[in-house]
Amino acid sequence: MKKTIILLIAGLSSPQIYAQDSHLNLALGVFDVNRSGSAMGQIEYVFAADWAGFKPHVGLFFSSDSAGYVYGGVGHPFEIYDKWSITPSVSVGYYNQGADYDLGYDVEFYTQLKVEYQLENEAKIGVGMGHISNLEMGDENPGAEIAYLSYSIGL
Repeated sequence: MKKTIILLIAGLSSPQIYAQDSHLNLALGVFDVNRSGSAMGQIEYVFAADWAGFKPHVGLFFSSDSAGYVYGGVGHPFEIYDKWSITPSVSVGYYNQGADYDLGYDVEFYTQLKVEYQLENEAKIGVGMGHISNLEMGDENPGAEIAYLSYSIGL
């Protein structure tokens, strides 16, 4: 685990990571779709670095019931047709339930799948879904599903 953290910190401190292809993803949606269905907001910074097609990111989301999740991970964008792309990603982070649903552990893993369309101004609009889970590290692992609409701008 220490080696993974050291490699992640070394990679995120690389000068290559701050090139012009970074972007900011903003999203609004629903957290815990199957149970509480609370509103959520998400902000994610995607670095310009390219690790064999994988792009590192950091982000956070918060629910209207005061849950919060801070995370870091990687995604791999695929161009699928003309101005369309699809990006699967995986992240790990810290979850605080607030008054929202108890996911069973503070460390949670977040997988996402986002489909985006590039606009004329180079921004992108998209729709995404995700799942957050502790991978059985806690006593319970109820998990939660997330659905959102996104807007991405280049920096």
